[in-house]
Amino acid sequence: MNIFRTTFLSVTASLALIATGCQSTSNSAKSDTLRMNMNDYTSGTVSYKGKEIAYRAYEGIVYVANPVDTDYQTINIYVPEEYFKGGSVNGYTAQTAPIFFPNTVGGYMPGKAGTLKASFGDGTSASVVALANGLVVASPGARGRTNQDSNGKFTGKAPACIVDLKAAVRYLRHNKDLLPGDTEKIISNGTSAGGALSALLAASGNSKDYEPYLKAIGAANERDDIFAASVYCPITNLDNAS
Repeated sequence: MNIFRTTFLSVTASLALIATGCQSTSNSAKSDTLRMNMNDYTSGTVSYKGKEIAYRAYEGIVYVANPVDTDYQTINIYVPEEYFKGGSVNGYTAQTAPIFFPNTVGGYMPGKAGTLKASFGDGTSASVVALANGLVVASPGARGRTNQDSNGKFTGKAPACIVDLKAAVRYLRHNKDLLPGDTEKIISNGTSAGGALSALLAASGNSKDYEPYLKAIGAANERDDIFAASVYCPITNLDNAS
């Protein structure tokens, strides 16, 4: 009986170690999919106040391992070229530059990853101003209330918007050793519903309430708190919004 018990415990322990090893390998593989390819970029320039600013653009990056909608769960990142040469912009370096994190959500509708172009009219975008002043720009897309899958199931209902933004923050932290910019100085920005989400992102950093949703989409195992929020016309009181 003792021999049987000893053998049983030994086999059980071995199976546990094998299972742990398999899980570790699986998590490692998933983690690798979220590592940023710093060689996959395009170069560009943008004018601001008569000065040309050179930058590298990393666009269309899927920021989760198990995306629901790759049209929206992507992020565009723009980095001043000087940071790849050991230079500085406006007193910032690759290590100290804050990260401007503007979303494009309006009306709690889905918003695609933002570019350097102005959202309205042909004026200068906030992202260009940020880039010209030495900030790294990382503009995430997010699902919204009208997203549907091929079967007509709504896939962007609450809390999808904020979960996606949190996942994008986690992606930046997951790649902090590769990407220029200070991930302890992420500044969220948004207008209307995007402003409300910007405020919520700042107020709910690292909340455990969102963990099941973040795990489901394969978000990086990182923190999602941010440094500050820039909030315009936030629509937070939906009972009385007009």
